[in-house]
Amino acid sequence: MQKIFILLLLPLFLQAQKSKDSFTPEEVRADMAFLKKRFEKIHPGMYYYMSKEEYNKKYDSLYNTINQPLSYLETFRVLSRLVTNVKDGHTNLRYDKKRFNKKNAKFVPFYLRKIDKNYYLALNYSADSTIIRGAEVLAFNDEPVEQLIQKLKVFVSSDNGNEHSKDYYTVSAFPTYYKRYFGEVDSIKISYRLPKNDSVFNKKVACQTNSEILKIDKKRYKNLSRPNLSLKIMDSVNHIAKLDITTFSMSGKFLDVSEQKFKRVLRARFKTIKQLKVEHLIVDFRANGGGFIPNVSRLLKYLSPKPFTLVDTVAFKKKAYFAIFKPYYFGPPVTMWLGFMKRDGEFMYRVNKRNDRHKPEKALAYRGKTYFITDPGCYSATTFTINLAKDLGIPEKIIGQQVGGATWGSFAVNWQDFKLPNTKYIVHTPLMKINHNLPNKVNKDFFVKPDYEVNRNREELLKNNTSVIDFTVEMIRQSKALRER
Repeated sequence: MQKIFILLLLPLFLQAQKSKDSFTPEEVRADMAFLKKRFEKIHPGMYYYMSKEEYNKKYDSLYNTINQPLSYLETFRVLSRLVTNVKDGHTNLRYDKKRFNKKNAKFVPFYLRKIDKNYYLALNYSADSTIIRGAEVLAFNDEPVEQLIQKLKVFVSSDNGNEHSKDYYTVSAFPTYYKRYFGEVDSIKISYRLPKNDSVFNKKVACQTNSEILKIDKKRYKNLSRPNLSLKIMDSVNHIAKLDITTFSMSGKFLDVSEQKFKRVLRARFKTIKQLKVEHLIVDFRANGGGFIPNVSRLLKYLSPKPFTLVDTVAFKKKAYFAIFKPYYFGPPVTMWLGFMKRDGEFMYRVNKRNDRHKPEKALAYRGKTYFITDPGCYSATTFTINLAKDLGIPEKIIGQQVGGATWGSFAVNWQDFKLPNTKYIVHTPLMKINHNLPNKVNKDFFVKPDYEVNRNREELLKNNTSVIDFTVEMIRQSKALRER
């Protein structure tokens, strides 16, 4: 009898599962209202970059266009606009994990790079190795690349709508955003031109899983990797070295919650820097999206000539208090109230009064000249580092491209992932506002801009080199030669 009952209910269950592929206007609108209300309650950056009046206009306009059922992906595009219009790079919308985050999910096997107004192949993870790095990409599935990129930008959140950052992530993470717009596909047609060849080639290639991509990467692009905290001598005669910091996260095994591995490896690198008597240290931050904030101070202790403090103020909305300090945590919900006694409207906050909390390293302090290399992929803990270092007068020059994160600080530290009731999308939301400690106030731009702008070019794609490193090394050589005359 029980088996018969289950069989009778099975069609209804399958129909319910199938209905999740689309949503009624009422369901979409309900999720829009839920999302906006939750942002207003807990998001510390709601209406910080976009005024309430402007956001409401965009919200109402979008709300009024929902008058027929939308597919799963169409709904995702609509709700993504409400998220990206907060204009915070730490805030994003994600698929329901059960649907699209499968281990065997397939991705478009191409990574791009925009140079001037054209798009070129930076990495090819398809089985067809004849589509070479440096090929000019014209279209995917007969849709011009530029038109396609503009579509995908709807998913990219950036601080204050930073267009450099939006371009950077849309292009560099093309497979991810393509999947968010079109869903998972088995194959894709690419139209391209090879270097020094006017002929247009069209090929249809299979999409790849992450494991397949990693296997090809190890074989095809092993020379392009930049291991985190790797140190390389660029010019032994002029004592020039380069330290790659591709992330501010590096934890060891056995519950390394405080990331002691980063601390150990970093110390080993500066020990080598001292032994080699490096006079000019290039710190390459490109594509570093951030990481563990205590690692910021760990790096700056080797570079700063004087004591410093990381944070000026930390704030959060009063209504987010128990989202940060969970009621079931014994102690913090009570004690942390005393740590944030100051009030400013709907915010609770605290101020760091000391400006010398972190002391410079003594034995391995680096006192040579330092140069930072940046791009729009520099964000979060990385822009934290760059802004503090610039205020402390550490980098001799900053070379490359404008960074992705704001100078003043960011919305970060603590997070909440909440699920929308109907669509089940996951919304990733920061809960705290953190202001950098910048007592010298030398950072006048909203986003740190380089002293020398050096953009990437097609030649480096063809030769597997890097123009910004070459520029920096040559700049150091010339400045040293000029001083020695």
